Amino acid sequence: MTRPVVLDASAGVPLVRAEPESGRWHSIAAGWLREGRPIVVPVHFWLEVSNTLVRRHGFGSAGALEALHVLDDLVTETVEVGRPTLLLAIDRAERFGLSVYDAAYLALAEVLDAELATMDRALELAAGPRLVRRAGHPPRLSETRAPYGSPARVTWPDYAGAASYLASLRAELKKAERRGATEAR
Repeated sequence: MTRPVVLDASAGVPLVRAEPESGRWHSIAAGWLREGRPIVVPVHFWLEVSNTLVRRHGFGSAGALEALHVLDDLVTETVEVGRPTLLLAIDRAERFGLSVYDAAYLALAEVLDAELATMDRALELAAGPRLVRRAGHPPRLSETRAPYGSPARVTWPDYAGAASYLASLRAELKKAERRGATEAR
């Protein structure tokens, strides 16, 4: 199977609305379809795209629904962001200064070993080698320039409650598995 692509809202909108980057994104998406690459989005993608079309670009209901239909034909799978991916997203948000919404795209790409398609500059930098290379854009070095001074302190590895939270998630899972096994009898 070919490597999947996680599509974020900033790259999805130019596929359904005329923007300077639309032609390039249409060409890239056509290539994904030819290659049979799965195009995956997290559940919140649909909310972000809808909000952008309605609030920022003034689409009415009919126009927004038509645009969502076009994207639905392109997207292979919509994935629920579960707790493990959410925890990874929280870590990525803190490490790279992203919103948790944007970090969820990166976390999903990491979990699926996928490339990430975005036009968000901060998310592009965070994606590093996972970034989809756009035609006409030279490939970037995967190493970002390190700022001078002390970087933002990442608290996740030091978070004392993380172990107990993860233990409670495991306990919930075991409880659910036991209930399922009991109901199956």
